[in-house]
Amino acid sequence: MEKGLVLFPTVLLQLEKATEIQDSLKIKACLFSICTSLMVRGWESLSHRVTPKIRKVLENILLWPSVEDEISKVQHGCIDCLALMICAELQHLKSSKTSGGEKIRSTGKDTSGYSVLDYTIHCLIEDRSNCSSIPKLSTDILTCENPLPIPFRLCMANVIISACQKNPESSKKTFARKALPPLIHSLKFSTKFLNFVQVISVPEVRAACIQVLFSATYHLKSTLLPVSSDLLKLSLRFLEQGSEKEKLAGAKLMASLMASEDVILENISEGLLEARSVLSKASLSDPSRDVREVCAKLLACITPL
Repeated sequence: MEKGLVLFPTVLLQLEKATEIQDSLKIKACLFSICTSLMVRGWESLSHRVTPKIRKVLENILLWPSVEDEISKVQHGCIDCLALMICAELQHLKSSKTSGGEKIRSTGKDTSGYSVLDYTIHCLIEDRSNCSSIPKLSTDILTCENPLPIPFRLCMANVIISACQKNPESSKKTFARKALPPLIHSLKFSTKFLNFVQVISVPEVRAACIQVLFSATYHLKSTLLPVSSDLLKLSLRFLEQGSEKEKLAGAKLMASLMASEDVILENISEGLLEARSVLSKASLSDPSRDVREVCAKLLACITPL
């Protein structure tokens, strides 16, 4: 084992001690060491026996109230660290070509059979920690009966966005295949009953999920072709019925789709007539001035001269 990985337990020990006294400088130094190892050694670092314990510490830090600028900086470091874990995991899936690509070798008993990405998405889209669908959250203060804190879930959205930005070209298809379907499903309208089936009850979290989809549309480009029509439908539904944050996020998602490659535009072309109608109505009558202005600009982009 290389020297850097031999030192992983020492880094964990220092991280735990620094976390106990909220020593932001030492925490950032530990995070830098972990992130560097993940970038250089990838799966070898992720599969180390102490990595699940490192994840537990990172999650506990993300539960801290962001009352100080230094705390926010530390939490951003934790988000990037978790994102790099996802990148290492996806690159391993791509290179190893495991059967179905859905499960990976365990990195510890508390994550057996589940990937970092699956776990992160679960934390984002589930209003409560569901022990029947995934192992108990590694943060001790969360149980199956308790709702997950909204700021923590928003951090999970930022982890996925960061991973989307950091993923190399070779892993983009794997990321899209694993990350997008559960996010889309959690937000999707039920066409069978014509009712809005919301797995996620908190508007702020739904808006964060749409932001994740916006980031994916921007960074993954034509990789999103199979789900591009679903993304357009989601953006329209939230523009019609969402909160102000959801409407603005939906507008950003639509703008990103409209700025996509030709293959995406061709695939969503059938939905542009409905989009024009929704945007026209919102630009004239939405209570929010920001929403009206954004929709008016989008409408101008798809209205023939």
